[in-house]
Amino acid sequence: MKKMRARAVCCTLAGALALAVAAPAPAAPGSAPAPPADRSEVRFTIGEAALLDLLKAATPYTFSVGNQYLKIDLTLSDPRDLRLMDAKATLRVRLKGTTIPVDQVLAPVFTLRHDEALNKYFVVVSSLPVQLPGIGTLDLKDSLPRFEMPELLEDLWRFSDRPVSLNLDIRRIAVLDHRVEIGADVVFTPAVPGGTGASR
Repeated sequence: MKKMRARAVCCTLAGALALAVAAPAPAAPGSAPAPPADRSEVRFTIGEAALLDLLKAATPYTFSVGNQYLKIDLTLSDPRDLRLMDAKATLRVRLKGTTIPVDQVLAPVFTLRHDEALNKYFVVVSSLPVQLPGIGTLDLKDSLPRFEMPELLEDLWRFSDRPVSLNLDIRRIAVLDHRVEIGADVVFTPAVPGGTGASR
């Protein structure tokens, strides 16, 4: 999944805009408890077909393995047969070498991980075995970076020629069987002229 192309499909912002929730004042004795703060939430799912379209848009993807003395350029392309099952994603993808004669179909495994320190979700390649001529079988999982999931999806709406920003502040992501489920808080804010967002 090439970073620049993935960003064109799904806008990744540098930081998440946290929703400020004020602590409720202590209730007087005998009074009814204050209602909880209203945090509108949406849940949506992304199926295997849509995710496969994203992978096709983000490939071919070229990366390098080795060091300054022996550097091998490899390209991933033609993703197919994507399956989401048991909290991981598997697919088939073609690998070709531009500096060595490699042309084979791989079956990598991807997992979703949550970084507690950063409070962010990342897609990680947990398995990418490949046969390299003269070298043998190598697992190239550490040769690919982890891919950051967006924290905020932003779109720009216009109401009576007044721009309003619709933000989906992502709270959780789960890989389920045959789909990815995302939960997000909905935030409407006045849009800054010339700011980010896609006009509708």
